[in-house]
Amino acid sequence: MQISQLVGSSLYRALADDSLKDEDNVAWVMTLAPSVRREWIERIGWIRLVDRWAENELLDDRCCEFQQFRAGWQFLCDRGFVPPGHPRESMLTRMQACWFGPGATRADKLAVESWDIYLQAISTYHQPNLVVESLEQYEQMLENLAGRFFQILPFLPPNLWQAACYFGMLDQFYNNLRDLHEDAQQGICYFPREILARFGVTREEILQLRCSGNRGYYQLIEFWLDEYLPRLREAANGFIEAEGLHPSWQILRDWSLARYRRIEDIFRCCEFNYACFPQYYWTAVADDLERWKLRTNPN
Repeated sequence: MQISQLVGSSLYRALADDSLKDEDNVAWVMTLAPSVRREWIERIGWIRLVDRWAENELLDDRCCEFQQFRAGWQFLCDRGFVPPGHPRESMLTRMQACWFGPGATRADKLAVESWDIYLQAISTYHQPNLVVESLEQYEQMLENLAGRFFQILPFLPPNLWQAACYFGMLDQFYNNLRDLHEDAQQGICYFPREILARFGVTREEILQLRCSGNRGYYQLIEFWLDEYLPRLREAANGFIEAEGLHPSWQILRDWSLARYRRIEDIFRCCEFNYACFPQYYWTAVADDLERWKLRTNPN
């Protein structure tokens, strides 16, 4: 069975097909020992589900699953128990068992804080015609989205809490780079307005795939990859170089770094043309996953 079948990948039910994305991101989870694997699949499933519910609400204002879940989560935080009969009672009950109660550890309490910030960020950034004004706002988005959900993944010790956040921010940066074309098709541009203006690129050029004739676009991407990205890498070095990680986190780190290299290498090979990038990237992902499966399960 594939990880995408276990964590609620969209399979074309929402903005995009996330099944191959999830395989690209976390196929390695299926190689873990069963008890460890269950922990990872559960947490990844929570993250995927709330993101999917929020996307569904963006696509159809009759949907309310995300708001229902968030109300149930707030009830749990305020009163310490799950509202009876809540549509997501089983999921909230598992969160209660993991993070609440008299035996809650420091890591559990930190996870509750991080999950709460992540839910707020999902609400904030799943908005039509979202515009990020400044680089500072962009970094805040990276932190409150991936930075926070990395912190609720299992087996993370409190002493690496901030380091994991920085690594999550790096992860989100690469996902945004990978998804430039897909996001543009949905009317989404995460480049900060101040950065676009600095290089003479408009949001409309990004969304309408008209920036290839603008020399400023190439200067923007050179800044993005050669000046700004190294700052994110430097912040994430504490996690990249950390010793004593749980074995599952060691695998996540190595797998992720290889994925980042693939994204950047193919994006550069495409000469920053994000319209043709997906064709080359997802073909490479499928090929790499097939080779990986043959190595890990040769029979």
